[in-house]
Amino acid sequence: MLKRAARIAKFGTELAIRRPKGWKSVLYNTALAKAKIAGPLMLPAHISIEPTNACNARCPVCETGNRSMERKYGMLDEKAFQNFIDLNADTTAVLMYYFMGEPFLNSKSYDMIRYAREKDIYVETCTNGDILDAEGLIYSDINQISFQIGGLSPESHGVYRIRSNFDKITKNIEALVELRNKTPNSNVQIEIGFIVMKHNEHEVKDFISWANGIGADKANIVDPCVRDVEEGYKYLPENKQYWFYDEEAFEKGYLKPKKLSDNECTWVWNSAMINWDGSVVPCCRDPHGRHQFGNAFEQPFHEIWNGQGLTEFRNQIVTSIKDVDICKLCSGFGIPQLERSRPLNFEVQRMSFDTTPVELPDEIEEDLRRGQLQ
Repeated sequence: MLKRAARIAKFGTELAIRRPKGWKSVLYNTALAKAKIAGPLMLPAHISIEPTNACNARCPVCETGNRSMERKYGMLDEKAFQNFIDLNADTTAVLMYYFMGEPFLNSKSYDMIRYAREKDIYVETCTNGDILDAEGLIYSDINQISFQIGGLSPESHGVYRIRSNFDKITKNIEALVELRNKTPNSNVQIEIGFIVMKHNEHEVKDFISWANGIGADKANIVDPCVRDVEEGYKYLPENKQYWFYDEEAFEKGYLKPKKLSDNECTWVWNSAMINWDGSVVPCCRDPHGRHQFGNAFEQPFHEIWNGQGLTEFRNQIVTSIKDVDICKLCSGFGIPQLERSRPLNFEVQRMSFDTTPVELPDEIEEDLRRGQLQ
């Protein structure tokens, strides 16, 4: 407990010294979250907006991909997006331009990203990479893009990323890297995420070498998500270090995260999730939109953020998070990171609660020893 308190104090001190955009909101709202106070809160420094909940791929675990989504499908309206950004740019430090679906199916995505960037908002997104236009992305001035792949060959990638084209994705990433390197004013950080599953876990080291070789800034090793035990038997890797879920509970026939939140979620105190139609939900754990608290395109956002619905939801979290349906398979997302910079050299990151280091390829280990990589 003392170590945790010390880490929080250090985080707060460093943030107060650097004072990036949104720092007061993060400090204040996080303090209330730790004190288990539901509000009123300062407006969030982090906003997620969904470009679309449609997708070209048919990933079996995803609600969009398996066609189980309860919301209707649609595209984010450019004018509604611009109006929201105009009203909230002063308090928004980071925009995650993504939720369900493939963001670049929305033909206005490059223009909307650029609009947010012109308002001094850091913008990041996540994509399957199938339909990306490199010139459009450089024009958008986006800060960070993460490609998510399901294997290191057309065959292994296609096991989970159904209807997705690995060769096309590879060409799109390479084209983006080449154009970024030729564009002095572009500082887009290019990341590639590798979703580790049973069919591809043997490719992890080769993936890291490949990502480094094509010029990505970072390789993310991603623990997979499943929705039930049946999917777990089908997709979870044999190597348990890539499991987000408790092994003993899994053997008994149910899913439980390795780490359980103790009636706390600083993320819901610091971030808002807005669907393509403007409906506001607590976070990305509500893909169906079952917990809607208002429409950010039709009413002042501050009324929703500190309104009765979201306040009562936060009260549920701090009193009995185990009874909140969308929290049962979640360990929390921590605190939004406000300051980002492109890595000076290629980096490998594990997106996991397991602290076991991933085995690196020999050539990257050698570069680390020489001090060429961080």
